[in-house]
Amino acid sequence: MRLELHDTDGSRWKRLRSYADGHVKGCRITRRGGDLLVTVAVKGDPHGVRAISIAGTATLALDVGSELTPPRRSPLSQGREGIKVGVAQLVTSFDPPLKSEIPFLPSDRRVLEKKLPPEEISQVFAGEAALYHGNGGEAETIFAPLAIRRGPAQALALYRLGEAKYMLQKYGEALAAFQGGEKLWPEFLVASPATTFSYADSIVRKGDLERGRRLLDQLIARLADKSYAPILLVRLADILSRQGKDIEAVAIYRTVADGFPNNKARYQARMKLADRQLVSLEPAVFEGLAQNYLDIYQQGGDFALREEGLFKAALLVALYGDAAQAYTLMSEYERKFSHGVYVTIARGVREELLVPISRQLVAADDRDGLVKLALDNREFLAKCLTEPDFIAKLSAAFATGNRRPDEVKLYSFLIGKEWGRNPLLYQALIDDAEVLGDLPLLERAAGDFVRDFPDHPSAQGYRERLAVLAFNRGDMSQVVMRLSDLLQEKRHPEAIESLYYLGKAMDRLGNHRGAERAMLRFLTENRQHSGGTTLVPDAYYVAATACLSRNDRIDAVALFQAGSEVAPAGARDPFVYKLGELARNEKRYADAVRYFQTVVREGKDPEWKKMASQALADMELSRQLAQKLPVSK
Repeated sequence: MRLELHDTDGSRWKRLRSYADGHVKGCRITRRGGDLLVTVAVKGDPHGVRAISIAGTATLALDVGSELTPPRRSPLSQGREGIKVGVAQLVTSFDPPLKSEIPFLPSDRRVLEKKLPPEEISQVFAGEAALYHGNGGEAETIFAPLAIRRGPAQALALYRLGEAKYMLQKYGEALAAFQGGEKLWPEFLVASPATTFSYADSIVRKGDLERGRRLLDQLIARLADKSYAPILLVRLADILSRQGKDIEAVAIYRTVADGFPNNKARYQARMKLADRQLVSLEPAVFEGLAQNYLDIYQQGGDFALREEGLFKAALLVALYGDAAQAYTLMSEYERKFSHGVYVTIARGVREELLVPISRQLVAADDRDGLVKLALDNREFLAKCLTEPDFIAKLSAAFATGNRRPDEVKLYSFLIGKEWGRNPLLYQALIDDAEVLGDLPLLERAAGDFVRDFPDHPSAQGYRERLAVLAFNRGDMSQVVMRLSDLLQEKRHPEAIESLYYLGKAMDRLGNHRGAERAMLRFLTENRQHSGGTTLVPDAYYVAATACLSRNDRIDAVALFQAGSEVAPAGARDPFVYKLGELARNEKRYADAVRYFQTVVREGKDPEWKKMASQALADMELSRQLAQKLPVSK
């Protein structure tokens, strides 16, 4: 264990080197600058340590023992795999354009007036204004034509074009522009330190570390007395680190972090040192590093540095700490840096964090919390939707709070997303529509379900329900479209009544043969299921009239007869009347009279009774007329 006591002096206590007991096998005290370093060698497996300071004394006690060893944490066991994939490489390798803090020096108008025409002077100043305000794209557009035009403005335009392309992270093109400018006007680099820095950094980013370092060394030597020199030192350390000179790089980082307390380069150096720990971090001690990043966020001053500090603190907690705390930090990052460098990654991390948080809420039966989590994060529920019980638990939470309208809004939004097309969401919407009595929603949700999941086990049932809705509003074509496949030999409906609706729709559309097939299938299915539905008599009637349309009187009579037997007393009139009509047409007058008289005597429907009476009268008149006619020889 190593302790670093800042701005502290003391004896070296050589005798402590040989001290030993059951836990400690030696202690060494050294100095580094104004600090005192204490190294304690511990026996056996790694132990934990607790520092105890006693108020009112200059004493620091160390309590060492296995009981104090922080528990090892396995972030992957908490379902954080998706967070870790690819993130470590990005946060350690991502290297955006640097702000050197070297003041931008615009061109001297008096010098330009001696060399350039007025229109080119205006272009130069417009481009330099764009560079000053960080508008690299605008500056590139202005300087690109000047940079290819031979003349006194070309060298300056090449340098400025290089700065614009560096700002836009076009490092190869920037390097080419800088090199072109250096050939024409090498002295400009001495007069413009900011340009020299961008040039050196472009060289480094394109792989020539040694040459870039030399140029940066020269720049640092010229600006050693300036306030922005420490920032250049940090960049020099970056280059040394890439060259594999870690000891030198770390020494520079520590020098800047410790030696320039009032310079923002201190926090840049601290960030670099923290990033080195991030690569090989032991999860048990992540809190200290996360707090270091938070300190940089709170005190760093520079916008980009503060953004990076907060994001990395949130990332560490997301990987190794409490999911709810990580969610809070990541939400703070998204809120304060909504257009930040890491915002896309932050949203992905937030999406991953919702899974363990939702599990915790489900385990605690916190239904209000689960509903709030879903409503507040509807854009980030893709991972949650893949959880086996998430939708069921969430729907139960909405139902408990009588918040079905909120559920409808959320689920309607989710199924509009490519990743939200989950059959369970559609089914929950359909259930909500039934409870709320919202028929348009029911029809829309069920229609979307059968369109998106035509082979789902529930799809056939929803097709049949859609057909009933269409039937009730008189859309017979839609009924036939939804149900016509039920006429296939091996297809069976979920509800046998669906065959009846199909038959009625076909009958109304004039497809009597199809209506007959559907009704006969309905009657067969009904008998197999021992059904007693009130639709059976009408099914016989429709099937019988369909037989008549193709002049099949025998089957029609059988169907009318069967229908009259199953129809309730008040609904037999149509069947008996039709039997009488068929008997009259076949000249079985005695049977016809019997059927018509039954309707007149026992019928319940005035219309059918009137029609039967008229039929009897017509038959009697025909009989009388027949008796008065002479018999032909």
